[in-house]
Amino acid sequence: MENDTMAEDPERLMHPVRNDRDAVIRGKFGGYMTGFANAMILRTSFRLGLFDIAASPVSAKEISGKAGLDADLTVMLCDSLVQMGLLDGVEGGYVDSDAASAYLCRDSDTYQGNTLNGMFDNMDEWMHLEERLVMGPRYVHREEMFGEKWLRAIAESCLDGSVGAIVDEIDSRVDLSGYRTLLDLGGGHGLHSIGLVHRHPNLEATVFDVPMMCPIAMKNSERYGVPLRTIAGDFYKDDLGGPYDVVYSSFNLSTSDIRMADRVHGAVADGGLLILRRHLPATSQDSIRNLEWSLRTWDGKGKKNYGGSWLPTAEAYIDKLIGLGMSMLVREQMDGSSELVIMTKSPIHP
Repeated sequence: MENDTMAEDPERLMHPVRNDRDAVIRGKFGGYMTGFANAMILRTSFRLGLFDIAASPVSAKEISGKAGLDADLTVMLCDSLVQMGLLDGVEGGYVDSDAASAYLCRDSDTYQGNTLNGMFDNMDEWMHLEERLVMGPRYVHREEMFGEKWLRAIAESCLDGSVGAIVDEIDSRVDLSGYRTLLDLGGGHGLHSIGLVHRHPNLEATVFDVPMMCPIAMKNSERYGVPLRTIAGDFYKDDLGGPYDVVYSSFNLSTSDIRMADRVHGAVADGGLLILRRHLPATSQDSIRNLEWSLRTWDGKGKKNYGGSWLPTAEAYIDKLIGLGMSMLVREQMDGSSELVIMTKSPIHP
């Protein structure tokens, strides 16, 4: 019986078809797979509470017993974590590395569990990439994206010294020593207010945010021993209190939505300050980050790329504040995606 398929030249087996085969398949593609494996090892170990178990030296047998794991695979898992720098091998067992002890143990005051869980949630979205490409982005409620978990992750990220850096930036431009009342509009975790009051004890801070956020601010107030008060509500329609000597808002809709201009202006006392940290219109050029951002959608999302202000009224918002009688003191780009705006409300003379 004749075979219609022509045989390939066996000489092809004797020499590389392409010289970059190993570099691409084992190097580039293999690196992707290794990164995925490392992420799964971290995620699984974290969610099993392994880093809490290994806070003090412990054997693989004890780990497998406490976590209910296969004994042989537990040894391999722990050895993998040693290779990743998350466990240290010690006589008779394992113990958390310095990094794991600092960031992955629930008892650590620098614990980053909410941040990690947010990363793991993004992993779940990537696992459905093929479905998203066919069906389009998954709709979620805005609270699922920007709820308590998100806010707790932001609070964890503030442990990198960013609160102090923000206060330093403000202090280098205006003197807050002569002011008394501060409104942190959409202040969520309250850490920026805590930093400002800690630096300037003359200030009395009020955090205004939705009801689910206010208890977080109060917990942080208790944690750091800095007094705050909170007002729960919707800043589009509820009474903001005040007026206040200083109104501060950071990366939320009250910094750019023209619908908020009159309300923000009204919250600032005559002679007071308005301090805004705002997104610039520029968006991320990271295509992978932009794709991840676009796998989910929600009411009012607006922008397709990660980062930047999607509000078309961002500049008109500033113009309206000026039209209402506010004067620009500072407007400076802080990095590639944000700016600091400081305005003053001229006192009304009889």
